Formats: sequence, structure tokens, C-alpha cells
Amino acid sequence: MVNERRKHRRFQQWNKAIIKSASGGQGVLPACPVDAVAWDLSVGGARIQCEESFPVGAVLRLHLELVRSREFIGIDGEVRWTRWNEDLKVHECGIEFQDCLEETLQAIMRNLYHDVEKKEKEDREPAPLDKATV
Repeated sequence: MVNERRKHRRFQQWNKAIIKSASGGQGVLPACPVDAVAWDLSVGGARIQCEESFPVGAVLRLHLELVRSREFIGIDGEVRWTRWNEDLKVHECGIEFQDCLEETLQAIMRNLYHDVEKKEKEDREPAPLDKATV
């Protein structure tokens, strides 16, 4: 049995990201800004892929373009883990979001759940009657 440690549901969607600044952690910090991709997104964090490596404990200032809702958000997150993805030839790191503003959390929620909620609502509502068939 796999022990699931995640607090929030993850969504595998690609969101354009820019790492604007980084501070802290044990190791060398690359010069910012750094173009990146955020995926495996939740309201609590994301997996970031980029050409640079950030040390565990570093705090990153991310600017995300949310693909579904077309919104832009700025959010801080701490690097919780990092690794090299040999298949994709990119650095990956797990980011845990910190001190999110309510409006930022709402933007993430709209991006993640909007299509799901709309589909569930459509599935519950009866189809409108076609007057031509009545």
C-alpha cells in the first residue's frame, strides 16, 4: 500500500512560470528570472521544471500563467525537494506554497476546478427538451 502524503488533490496541467527571485536554502542560487513550467499543480504547491537547480529550503517568487482560467498570479513557495529528470533533461523541484492571499488561492481554485465543476453540473442537469421532438 502506498502512503499518500499529499494534502491537496493534484492536477497534471502545464502552466507557464517565471521564477522572479530566490533566497535562502543550502547551496548556490541561480540568477533570476528563470523560465520554468509548473505542473502537478494543487492549492498547496506545484512541481516546477526548468534548466536551473534550486536548493532545498530556498524560497522562490513565482509568477504563474494559469492555463485554464487565463489568470496571472504571483506566489511564494519553498523548495521541498529537487532532482534531475534524466528523461526530460530538466531540473525538477517540489514547491510548497507559502502564505497565500485569499485571492491567489481563489485564482488557483478557479483554474483547477472550473472545468470539473462545470462538467459535473452539466452531468446533473437534464438535457433541455427539443420542441421539434415533442
